[in-house]
Amino acid sequence: MRVVAEETVVALDVPRNRVPPTTKFRSTWIVASQNALRDCGFFDRYTKLLSQVHREILLTTVVGTWLPMSLAMAHYTACDALGLSQDDIKTIGTILTRHLNNAFVSVAGRFAREVGATPWLPLSYARRVWDRMCTGGAVAVYKEGPKEARVEVVGCTLAHIPYFREGLRDLGAGLGSLFCQAMYVKLVPSLGPTTIVFRASWA
Repeated sequence: MRVVAEETVVALDVPRNRVPPTTKFRSTWIVASQNALRDCGFFDRYTKLLSQVHREILLTTVVGTWLPMSLAMAHYTACDALGLSQDDIKTIGTILTRHLNNAFVSVAGRFAREVGATPWLPLSYARRVWDRMCTGGAVAVYKEGPKEARVEVVGCTLAHIPYFREGLRDLGAGLGSLFCQAMYVKLVPSLGPTTIVFRASWA
């Protein structure tokens, strides 16, 4: 069996053990997440699960600001405490993908299908997407085969929260599906409590 050599698509700027941890989180993602919870009928339960110290700020935050990671932690901890099914989390991920699928991404997706671009195109922009979500942490992308990639999120202080990991997976699958017929993303064992590893394949 022929072994395909791994290629680096997006590299870490520094050694893994020197990646700074996430310190800020973009409010745009939290507001979009809250809107998705509202659309699915989970918002009232979510608000009751928020810690008292963070509730008012999280429920009045607006898009376009940087929030301390303590607020992001409170948000995703409450989301995780909802105990949603995989199907519910996937539905929320689909709504988030639609929210992020603005005019530029939509046009890019149509153009990509017309000219035959593949998920390698959005994967090559993984660092830019991450930098719009978080301050700190990093993303690396490796090519394991013609239609197989490994994505490693490093230094993420939300990595231990299942809801965040699964939501990020579904979001990636949704965005990647703009560039192929079918996108499959699975979580694989990580290298530590602040690391998330995905394997993606597509047809």
